[in-house]
Amino acid sequence: METDPVVATPGNAGVPNEKYLLSKRRFFGYLLLMFGSGWLMSTALPPLNWHAVAFVALILPGYLLLGRAKLPALAGGFCYGLGWAFPSFYWLREINPVLPYLMAPVLGLYLAVWALGFAVLHRWLLIPLDIQLAGAEAVRKFARNQPWRELFFTVAVSALYCIIEHLRSGPLPWNYLSATQWQNLSLIQICSVTGTYGVTFLIVFLNISIALAVRNGLRLYGSGRYPRPWPFLTALVLLMLALLFGVALDRSRAARDGATATVRLGLLQGDISQRRSASDAEAQEALDVYMELSRKVAPLRPDLLIWPETAVPFPLMAAHPLCESYRARVAQLILDYRVPMLLGSVDYRPRPDSGEIEVYNTALLLDTAPEIVDRYDKINPVPFGEYVPFRRWLPDWAIRLIDMNRDLTAGTDFSPLALPQREEIKLGMSICYEDVFPYIARREAELGANLLLVITNDAWYPTSSEPEQHLANAVFRAVETGLPMARCGNNSASCIILPNGKISDGLFSDAAGEADPVRRGRACGVLSVEVPLNPPPTFYTRFGPWFIGGCYLLAGAAFAVCFGLFLARKKALLKPFTPEESSSHD
Repeated sequence: METDPVVATPGNAGVPNEKYLLSKRRFFGYLLLMFGSGWLMSTALPPLNWHAVAFVALILPGYLLLGRAKLPALAGGFCYGLGWAFPSFYWLREINPVLPYLMAPVLGLYLAVWALGFAVLHRWLLIPLDIQLAGAEAVRKFARNQPWRELFFTVAVSALYCIIEHLRSGPLPWNYLSATQWQNLSLIQICSVTGTYGVTFLIVFLNISIALAVRNGLRLYGSGRYPRPWPFLTALVLLMLALLFGVALDRSRAARDGATATVRLGLLQGDISQRRSASDAEAQEALDVYMELSRKVAPLRPDLLIWPETAVPFPLMAAHPLCESYRARVAQLILDYRVPMLLGSVDYRPRPDSGEIEVYNTALLLDTAPEIVDRYDKINPVPFGEYVPFRRWLPDWAIRLIDMNRDLTAGTDFSPLALPQREEIKLGMSICYEDVFPYIARREAELGANLLLVITNDAWYPTSSEPEQHLANAVFRAVETGLPMARCGNNSASCIILPNGKISDGLFSDAAGEADPVRRGRACGVLSVEVPLNPPPTFYTRFGPWFIGGCYLLAGAAFAVCFGLFLARKKALLKPFTPEESSSHD
């Protein structure tokens, strides 16, 4: 058993070293504060939506990391990440109770890397080389104001945070810091220029600049010197400019005199429980529910009747008797009301080259004939839900543990779907969580989409905050592309989102008459949306993720400076021991 270090003196033999114990308690307190700060940051996300918390929750971690050595910084960043990730992704418990406990440490590692980078940048950007060469005591007492160094450091740390978010964007670009501001419409308009990373950058920049200002104020307290906190003032200016840009952009949209067309969409929210492995009776019930809702909406003659993703858990185009009934009833509905339809279904098709059957998660577009006139295959299937990554390299026991007995094929075609009888309306499709991936909506906008359409099914999460978080992450696609978005969900978030991210209409309303998109329940209705016929591309649509590219350049430049200073320090420390120096002494 390990024992605490003791001071070997006769007067305190066997008594733990009080300085050591105090150090341990302080370190534990530091980790606890980091964890609590991460937990606080999670409250800015749904379901609490305490948006303002995001602008202060990183101040304490930033302050605690200033001057921290690399390993303690790494540990603190990991604790912060745990505190943030566990409540933010606790909805995963509805798939498997273990998943939040597995996901949180993985996400914590990302924040640990950010904190490690923070420590490196602080040492080499904020502490001049002459101070470092003077020794540890000089470093500890160093309190000189250095605005340009601090500004460069704050920018680099903020850019690094954006890079960390980008590095985890492959499997799940979910709950970025920007998502905390999904209802702050004026601020998020900068996403039409920078993408979501612009909002993340501003949040981190403001937090860290305040931490620096507090640290400097405490160090210089009593000295009579209170220099201007230039990073903090810069952050305020950037935040003000972002808000003014948002207001100006919203006004310019309202004054824009472009041609638009009103499209009436029939949205159905059947509120069917999760039925991936449905029995015949469960599939029949789902079909009956959606047919009943359809016959309420179809007489209103919408331009398109929309069913959500896999509303009926049997394929439309299969030989099973229930699938035959499914096709017949859908066809009869279309013929009765002459209303085109879009519905989500698993689709089986042979490969053109080999004839091997492939399985897709597909949105099928039917005209009034009724015939399937177009389709969209899901481009970004869900890892472990719709396919097993690296299946061929995994052992059999691991596959049995995580396999859902299917590997869906990813689609490759981003082409928008032309609305039957209204071909000026081009639908940029997303299925399920694809609406959290910026590249899909952007590519569809590039190809001419003027209305984003999402069909989803969040029935996997019947009680948690996942559907609201899904919606919060999705609104940024409308802002980035400057296009309206319609969402049709099986159990929530069936609504219309304007190009500025505002939810303008939904199947449910609250007591004040405002859209209530996150209410669960069975509903249907026709919602209207104004679609621009020739929408001007946003800066983000034109130039893509240029901002995150700039973050990589900024952070790379900062670390290059750090490396140069490291080499200079090493050279200075070794100079007395070089042969040339020794010869001169001789």
